Amino acid sequence: MLDLLLFLPVAGALLLLFLPAKAARGTAFGVAAAALLVTLYLALAGSAFGGSGTYGLLQSIPWVPAWGVRWALGLDGLTLVLVILTALLTSVAIAWTPVQDRAYYVLFLLLEAAALGTFLAADLFVFYIFWEAMIIPAYLLIAGYGGPRRMRAAIKFLIYSLAPSLLMLVAVVVIGYEAYLQLGYWTFSLQDLVGHLILPQGMQMWLFAALALAFLVKIPAFPFHSWLPEAYAEAPAPVSAMLSGVLSKTGLYAFLRIALPLMPYAAQRFAPVLGVLALIGLLYGAFLALVQRDGKLVIGYSSLSHLSLVLLGIAALSLTGMQGAVLQMFNHGIYAAALFLLFGVVEERMGTRDLEALGGLEARGPILAGLFLVAILTALGLPGLQGFSGELTLLSGIFLTHAAWAWIAVVSVVLSAAYFIRLFQKVAHGRRPAPDAEAKAVQRRPEIGPVQIGLIVPLIALMFFFGFDPSPIPRAVTQPLGQVVQWVTGVAPASSAVPAAVRRPHGMSPGPQQRGGPEARTASSGQEVAAR
Repeated sequence: MLDLLLFLPVAGALLLLFLPAKAARGTAFGVAAAALLVTLYLALAGSAFGGSGTYGLLQSIPWVPAWGVRWALGLDGLTLVLVILTALLTSVAIAWTPVQDRAYYVLFLLLEAAALGTFLAADLFVFYIFWEAMIIPAYLLIAGYGGPRRMRAAIKFLIYSLAPSLLMLVAVVVIGYEAYLQLGYWTFSLQDLVGHLILPQGMQMWLFAALALAFLVKIPAFPFHSWLPEAYAEAPAPVSAMLSGVLSKTGLYAFLRIALPLMPYAAQRFAPVLGVLALIGLLYGAFLALVQRDGKLVIGYSSLSHLSLVLLGIAALSLTGMQGAVLQMFNHGIYAAALFLLFGVVEERMGTRDLEALGGLEARGPILAGLFLVAILTALGLPGLQGFSGELTLLSGIFLTHAAWAWIAVVSVVLSAAYFIRLFQKVAHGRRPAPDAEAKAVQRRPEIGPVQIGLIVPLIALMFFFGFDPSPIPRAVTQPLGQVVQWVTGVAPASSAVPAAVRRPHGMSPGPQQRGGPEARTASSGQEVAAR
C-alpha cells in the first residue's frame, strides 16, 4: 500500500507524457484523487496504529546492501496526518486553474510523489533522496509558470535549498558510519538508529546544526527566509499553496522525526536557540505582513509568522507543545492553501495584487468574498475554526515549559488578527480607484466559478470540523511524539502510551555498545529516567 501511494503520482506523470495535452488536467486530478483515496483507506483501516515499535505499518527491504541502504517506508500517526494533507492539497491545486501545458501537471505529480516520499521515508538515505527530489519540480514550476520575476525567484529558491542540503548529506553519511562503528554494520534505517545509536555529545552538536540548517531553510524560518517573498509572490497561486501548505511542513516534520530523537543531547542544547529564532520570526513576519501592499506577500509573511509559532512549539520540548505543533501544521496547510488559492482568483478577476488598488469585492463577488472571509477568520484564530484550536494547543504546550515564550507568542496572535483584518478590509470593502482603459480591458466580474467552489468547499468544511473537534490529530500523534519526548527529555509522558520495551535492530541482541542507551532506563514513580 505504501508503494502504491508513493508511485501512483509517478505513474500518472509518466502516463501524461503519452496523452493529449487537453486530457492532462483531468488525468492528473484523477491520479491525485486516487492517491488521496489510498491515504483515506489507510486512515480508516487503522494501518498507522497498533504496530510494534515506531511505525504501525513498515516496509523495509534491502536496496543498496553494500551501503546499508534499505528501501524503508513507514506509516504512523504523525506521518499519516501530513500524508493526508499532501494528497488533499495536491488534488485541489492541480484542478484549481486550467493550464494548457502537459508539463505543468507532470511536474505537479512529481512534486507530490517527492513530498509523500519525504514523509514516508523510514531510512535516512531514502529521506535525503526525496528531500532533494522535491527541489526540482518546485523550481521548474516557479521558473516556468510564475510571474515576471520568476527566474530570479526560482534561482534564489534553488540556491537556498541546495546549499544546506550538502551539509545534510555529510551528516547522513556520518550517522551511517557511526552506526557501523557501534552496531557493526552500515545502516540508515530509523528503526535501527533511534534508541540504539548513542552519538557522542560533541558530534551530536555538529550533526544537529547541519541538519537544522537544511530544515530551517525549508520551513522557512528566520533568518533563512529570504527566498520566501519572491518565491511565494512570483509562483502561480496553486504552486504557492503547495509551497506553503506542504513543502514548508517537511522541515518541521524532519525535526520531529530525525533531529530530536537521534540527537537528544543536542536537541536540549539547541532548543533555546530554536526558540529565540522562532520568537524573532513570528514577530518579524507579523510586522512585515502588517505593512505590505502586495496581498500575496501578506499571506506569505503570515506563513513565516505562523510556522515560527509551530517551531516554537517544537522547541518547547513538551508533548502538548508537539501535539499542538502537528495540529497547527495541518491547520496551517489547509487555511494557507485556501488563502493563496482564493487570493489568486481575486488577482485574476481584478487584475492586480496591490491592496491600494483593490476594493469592492463584497458587492461584486459575494461568494468569493464570503469564502475568503472564512479563510481569513480561520487564519486569525477565530474560536470555532481550526486556527483557534491549533493556536490554543500550541500556546498551552509552550506555557508548560517556557511561560515567557508563550506571552511573547500571544503578541503575534494579536498582530495576526490586525494584518488579516486589514487584508480583508482592503480587498472586500476598500474604495477601488477608477481603472484606466487598459485595466478595464483585462478585468472580469470578480466572482468564483463552480469548479473552484467545489474544490474549496472541502477545505472550508475541514476548517469548521477541526475547529469544533481537533482531537483526532492529537490522538493520532500521541504515541510517536511521546517517544520523541522520552528520547529527548528522558521522561516518558504519562499520556503518551510509550511502549516499555524498545524494539532492537533487526536480529540484534543487546551488546556492550548499547549499554547506557534506552534499555538502561529505570522506572521511578511512573516515570522513566534516562541513564544516558
